[in-house]
Amino acid sequence: MLRPLPQKENLSNRELLAVLTRTLPDLLRSAPVLVSLMLGMAVIQGVMPALTILLGKWTVDGVGAALAGRDANLSLLAAAWAGAALLGQVTQVAAQVLQGYAADHFTVQTMGRLMDKVGQLPGLDVLEDPRFHDDIEILQMGAPRRPLNLVSTMLSLIRSVISALSVSATLLSIGWWVPLVVVAGMLPALLKQMEFYKLGWSIFIQRTQDSREVNYLQRVALRHEYAKEVRLYGLLPYLQSQYLTRTLDYQRTMRGVRNRQLVGILPYQLLLLLVTAGLFVYVVGRAEQGVYSAGSVVLVITALAGLRGELQTISELISSGTEHLNWFAKLHRFLDSTPAVTLSPDPRPLPRELTLTLEDVSFGYRDQAPVIEHLSLTIPEGQTVAIVGENGAGKTTLVKLLLRFYDPSQGRVLVGGAGEQTDLRDLDAGEWRAQVAAVFQDFARFEWTLRDNVTLGQPENPAKLSHAVEASGLGAALGRVNGGLDARIGQAFGGVDLSGGQWQKLATARALYREARVLILDEPTAALDPRSEKEVFDAFAALSQGRTTLLITHRLGSVLMADRVLVMKRGRLIEDGTHAELLARGGEYAELWQLQASQYGGDVSPVPARPGA
Repeated sequence: MLRPLPQKENLSNRELLAVLTRTLPDLLRSAPVLVSLMLGMAVIQGVMPALTILLGKWTVDGVGAALAGRDANLSLLAAAWAGAALLGQVTQVAAQVLQGYAADHFTVQTMGRLMDKVGQLPGLDVLEDPRFHDDIEILQMGAPRRPLNLVSTMLSLIRSVISALSVSATLLSIGWWVPLVVVAGMLPALLKQMEFYKLGWSIFIQRTQDSREVNYLQRVALRHEYAKEVRLYGLLPYLQSQYLTRTLDYQRTMRGVRNRQLVGILPYQLLLLLVTAGLFVYVVGRAEQGVYSAGSVVLVITALAGLRGELQTISELISSGTEHLNWFAKLHRFLDSTPAVTLSPDPRPLPRELTLTLEDVSFGYRDQAPVIEHLSLTIPEGQTVAIVGENGAGKTTLVKLLLRFYDPSQGRVLVGGAGEQTDLRDLDAGEWRAQVAAVFQDFARFEWTLRDNVTLGQPENPAKLSHAVEASGLGAALGRVNGGLDARIGQAFGGVDLSGGQWQKLATARALYREARVLILDEPTAALDPRSEKEVFDAFAALSQGRTTLLITHRLGSVLMADRVLVMKRGRLIEDGTHAELLARGGEYAELWQLQASQYGGDVSPVPARPGA
């Protein structure tokens, strides 16, 4: 199981600063020129409001002077105003274009880091941990936008701070104390608003699993892979009811948050109103006395409105920046976390002989009861072994341990013959798995071309590909598919849809295509009819010659191709021998055999016995 760093969703200001200090250099390095240009745009945009306010004051005063018969260069002021407006528009458009370019860089960089981390997780312990789903969904959804949003937020914050300072500076013409009074009146409302944004992020994090469940209900109701059961069993009313119940519950929670925001912010907004209204009354009164000009009144009106808007923007930017930083904190926790299954820093070479040995192995999932207990056995290289038993006996878990998707909680899995046995944890996981081909019970259905589904990224060998397609029985299905091996599979991208049996043959073709010394078959013919099952097992019987083959099956007729049968029950190995020996023993295997024989009218042998078995 993933060992995460301590998780805190509401980070302190110091922790947020630490996240920012780690995050910004990474983002800047990914697109230094673009970020520098965006920073330049932000600085220009930051000084534009103050310049516009001053131009407005000078224009009003100039008009007043002209009406009084004094000299005033109104044409120059008009040209300056037009130039400032044009510069503002150009920088705004340029900033938007640059953000689009930067988004590409940031998305690729962040997704690359996520994929690199997943590549460092050789096991399934993280992927099968429910907490991982919440984290990875947040990270995956945020990767295309959070990095750009953080940079854009920081640049916008710089722009707004420059703008607020420059606009405040224009108020110095009224009095040195004016900017201080205005900021003092606006600051409490700003801080309160930031608290509410942080609360919103906390609620979002807490309800992530609820959100995933609501999205799942939507998928079940709308996607084609669920359509038959939804219609047959009349599931749609239930799905709608569950969707509405969960969605309304979430909306009630958010309404409560918004109501608290509204009630909580009102006193601070009232203080802000009193400060700005008082200042406005003061300036107008002094203007009536001739102390200030009409332009000064216009300056105060526009500066107060602009400063209030900029401080509100700063509040929103800091709050949204906090949300982005919380996302990056989650990203850092994921990148810094250590999985239970780790890669060996100094892997030992793969032994020449691939005999498999389990020494007193026990294992349980996520602190649950053991699925495998005190299992000891040896599988010599080249032997074909059938593993049988009831559901939950630990058969598939045994395969996961052999592939090092998990490490035993007790005992060792060893690879190699006498004198060169090596703990599986000390081998390079990729090198070991390259020696294995498998047909899993829950095999992946990639919506690629048929060809790519068979080769799975390996270099294409036409002879091997043709053999894998024909030996698996997939060749017969290709005759009814337009495009043959180049046909796209899956309805998501407009491809053809395969039947369950065709998918299973495709999964079998993958195993046949790979030149492996160990072959694992986990219920490889569960979706096949008897004729197809015989064809596949004939291919497996030929393929298993000289290879170590592990066959997990409920259909005991298929064990006749095995040299040896292992019977598991409740995580323990209870019987070990040949088919004939176990029948003669009259134990668990014989009972299962007789049970299936009675169901099939005495015939449970759809495949021929292995030569010499």
